[in-house]
Amino acid sequence: MLLSANGLGLEFGSDEIFSNLTFNINDGDRIALVGVNGAGKTSLLRIISGDLEHTAGKVNKAGNLRIGYLPQQISQFPGGALLEAVCAGSGDGAEALSREEELHSILEKDGITDNSVLKELSQVQDKIHSTEAYNLESRAQAVLYGLGFSKEDLTKNLESFSGGWKMRAMLGAILLNNPDLILLDEPTNHLDLDARLWLEEFLRRFKGAAWIISHDPTFLDRVANKVVEIEFGELKTWGGNYTFYVKEKLVQAELLIKQARKVDDEKEKLERFVKRFKATESKRFQVRSREKMLEKMEAVKIYKSPKRMMIRPPDVPRSGTRVLQMVDVSKAYDKTVFANVNLSIQRGDRIGIVGKNGGGKSTLSRLFANIEEPSSGTVTKGTSVKIGYYSQEIDLQLNEKHTVLQHVHNIAPARSEREIRSYLGRYLFTGDDVMKPISVLSGGEISRLALAGILIKPTNFLILDEPTNHLDIFSRDVLQEALKSYKGTLILISHDEKLLSALSEKLFIVKNEKVTAFIGNFTEYVEKLRTLANQQFKKPDEKANVESTREADKERKRKEAAERNRAYKERRKTEKKIERIEKKMKPFELRRKEIEDLFGKPEVINNSTRLVELQKEHAYLSDEISALEELWMEIADEE
Repeated sequence: MLLSANGLGLEFGSDEIFSNLTFNINDGDRIALVGVNGAGKTSLLRIISGDLEHTAGKVNKAGNLRIGYLPQQISQFPGGALLEAVCAGSGDGAEALSREEELHSILEKDGITDNSVLKELSQVQDKIHSTEAYNLESRAQAVLYGLGFSKEDLTKNLESFSGGWKMRAMLGAILLNNPDLILLDEPTNHLDLDARLWLEEFLRRFKGAAWIISHDPTFLDRVANKVVEIEFGELKTWGGNYTFYVKEKLVQAELLIKQARKVDDEKEKLERFVKRFKATESKRFQVRSREKMLEKMEAVKIYKSPKRMMIRPPDVPRSGTRVLQMVDVSKAYDKTVFANVNLSIQRGDRIGIVGKNGGGKSTLSRLFANIEEPSSGTVTKGTSVKIGYYSQEIDLQLNEKHTVLQHVHNIAPARSEREIRSYLGRYLFTGDDVMKPISVLSGGEISRLALAGILIKPTNFLILDEPTNHLDIFSRDVLQEALKSYKGTLILISHDEKLLSALSEKLFIVKNEKVTAFIGNFTEYVEKLRTLANQQFKKPDEKANVESTREADKERKRKEAAERNRAYKERRKTEKKIERIEKKMKPFELRRKEIEDLFGKPEVINNSTRLVELQKEHAYLSDEISALEELWMEIADEE
């Protein structure tokens, strides 16, 4: 066991984020940490890493446990050349190498054998071996290449890189340290598809434990072997990958809703009885019994479904057959981005644009949108083409002094405030939210507002550059479904594999100063990249182990399937028990209802003998129903 937590709690002021969390972390765990926004996922990772102090409970760590933590925002990192900075920032391994050199100097200087120095030297060398620090530089190069850096990048000053590339460098340093436990908070946000597939393969081979927060369901499916969910301030573990969790969660949610309805119905019946007979002396003991039952009843916690956007694709006026054409187009800034590009986009095309970050994808999209001019060549827009453009740097294009309402009103001035408020509600801006200045919005809110502004106007040529970067899983699904029904021409730049698989029918690859069409579909393209990513991890002698790796994958899949089957069988067993109880209860409930109807008939009210018989039968039926309902709830609680 690497780490255990018992009764863990966190409060910020009077707000309780979570309480009484108890869990263990073991070697080989690859956990997808999920939960609605605000559930405390990031806070939990920070507590595990030691970056945040918990307010209740205990965290026990194995001796010498080494943890690597990648936060969402970049933290302090060594300066200097990229390769040197990543080696220095790798932590324990680099520190151990430095300390080994110091200890050797001490021994050479003193010229004597100092037992305490020798003991420390032995410990330091153990750490060097455990972190594989002797070949630190060559390993660092391999990691940096996998994350998308070039050979020329290795000697560049880290300060010359953008924030996204600095995050990659920080991730590289963490992976290079070979920690026992890796904590990753949205690691794919700044990764293109090539780098994401490499990281996926790294984590699949990783021998330690990993806890990962991500809005990328495809990544979680391929990496995670368990899902841990924070809900209602509590933790629950699910076996299998993310897709299995989603399916099982829906089944459990339905059972909880059914259980909650049963509890509400029973509570209503008990309250009705108490209210009706509270003043009746002969019913005093029955009333008190039901009051005690009410006191013991607890509300069933129902899955808190997150709010979802309701996106409707914009109206699509008809455009010409040819939407856009490029002839011998080149683009250069300090250096050439791409040259001699010739391509044609036809009405109704749905094109995915892929390539490494910094390769020119966004530049190409700006040329499509007429935001930039080519350095040479011609870009010709077709007739009646109306463009909607989403930039991955959309926050820089919004006026931060404007409110949410003002932003959309400026785009659609003919709409009334009431119409705009109603429209913004579909993008989860309600009430006073629409009066927020753009400067205070989160990344997700800015993405939703930008989409709202783009999709409110009729367009027939939609160009989206990384539209899902700051959207949660639920919002990504909503956007995907809306774009599926969009009737215009679509250009999509994204590293979201699920989105591209669902929407793209053609692929343009931006690479090595060229833009080329890929012969094949997106799935085939991803498989090609995955093969390349796998090859980066193979050693010369590893080919002999390919078959055993396949067998290991089969065994893993077999275990996951067995776990799914076990969970399904247990669930069906419970459902069958409940069905039998409900079947037995139904005639009792029907007869009780008949008796209750008879109580209102004059011929029964005026026949005291008949009335007493029916009251006795009614009491018997009620007791039987109550007993069956208690049994129903006990079985449901076992879930």
